[in-house]
Amino acid sequence: MIKAIHTDAWEWIRQQPDKSVDHIVTDMVYGEPFYIEECERICKGNILTFCASEDFPFTPDEKAYWIKTPSTKNYSKHIGRFVEQIFIRRQGTTFNCLHWSQMTGVYDDRVIEQSGHQWRKPLTIMERLVRIYTDKGDTVLDPFVGSGTTLWACRNLGRDAIGLDNDLQWIAHCYNEGAEK
Repeated sequence: MIKAIHTDAWEWIRQQPDKSVDHIVTDMVYGEPFYIEECERICKGNILTFCASEDFPFTPDEKAYWIKTPSTKNYSKHIGRFVEQIFIRRQGTTFNCLHWSQMTGVYDDRVIEQSGHQWRKPLTIMERLVRIYTDKGDTVLDPFVGSGTTLWACRNLGRDAIGLDNDLQWIAHCYNEGAEK
C-alpha cells in the first residue's frame, strides 16, 4: 500500500501512536527543525534524512553523502551546494548488505527526469537506501514527500509507504504518478 496524505508532517507525527511505522526515509526541509525525538517515538527502525552540509538535525549513528551533478542553477548570489549529507539514526537491526561497492556511503546518482519537485532525489539513490535500511513488507514514512521518490522506491521494492506533504500540488502529483488513494 502506497498512500500520500495532505497534512502538516509534524502535526500528523505527533498524533501517531508509539512505534507505528517501521522506518522513516525523507528529505527534510532544509533550515527547518527536525524533531528527532518525535521520529524516534513513532519509528521502530532506522531514520534517514538528507540534509544540507550546514544542517545538523541530530547526532547521526552514520553519515552518507550524495555528490550531486555540478550545476550553476539557482546560484546567482551564492555558491552552490554539490554535496548533501544523509544522516542515519540506527534503531533495530535492519541492515541489508548489498554488493561491497554499494556500501561506501558516497553516492553520485543523477536526477534524469524533467518533471517533478525541484529538489527531488534520484530514484536510484532512494531505492539503494530503502534496500539497505528497510525490509520487504515494512512500512516506510516520508514526512516530506515532495514528488514521491521515496514512495516509488518503496513500491518498486515491495515496501508499504506513507508520504506526507503540506503542499496539495505534491500530493496530487503523487497520485497522478500512481499512489493508491
